[in-house]
Amino acid sequence: MTVFPYFIVMLAAASPSVWAMDMHTCGNQMILSGDVERGDFRLVQRTLAEHPDITVAILRNSRGGDAASGYAVGEFFREKGISTYASGYCRSSCSRMFLGGKERFFTNDFSPDQTTVGFHSNYDNAGHITPGAQSKLTQFIRKYSDGKADESLVERWVNIENRNGFAHFFHPVTLHRSDSVSLLLCNGSEGTQRWKLCEKITGYDALSMGIITSLELKRSCDADLLATRPASSSP
Repeated sequence: MTVFPYFIVMLAAASPSVWAMDMHTCGNQMILSGDVERGDFRLVQRTLAEHPDITVAILRNSRGGDAASGYAVGEFFREKGISTYASGYCRSSCSRMFLGGKERFFTNDFSPDQTTVGFHSNYDNAGHITPGAQSKLTQFIRKYSDGKADESLVERWVNIENRNGFAHFFHPVTLHRSDSVSLLLCNGSEGTQRWKLCEKITGYDALSMGIITSLELKRSCDADLLATRPASSSP
């Protein structure tokens, strides 16, 4: 294992080596960002063993990645009673990590339109839904949303065929949209116009669906440093 100041990068035991997410700790928080890789479950296990005072996992600007790692980390967070905060965008396998949090919150680290949790199915390298993915993900969401997720809506997003499609959850209150909708269902064909063209889902939001457990906005321990870094790209 190689350690750099504020960032810990872990090599997986298997060859060839696999990089894990970028990670650093401050206070009682561990901050994970970037793509989800095969080494991430071990990274999280080791970090929590070395820092037993950590109670919060910040998930920041992650497009997702390795599905198995997303599930494993999410389950581990729930087992250990770790809370999860969405800092910027958290999509695909990152959303599995987020949903595993015992308590789940949005942060105000970034602007409301850049802070979202995005769900879709699991896909192979060719972009096809992997066999059995829909059933596994549906069961996971049912359990880790504490039974609150509407299954008819979940069925729609676990069957999105285009891997660029998502159910995007924004904060129900802070997102200032003229239509007052904070859940968008995108089929993946909308391109750069997705916020305009995606289906607007009314009657549901992140709180009622069990994606978050509170409307309270949290803040990452390093949030004040984010202003000195390049702006987050659009989710």
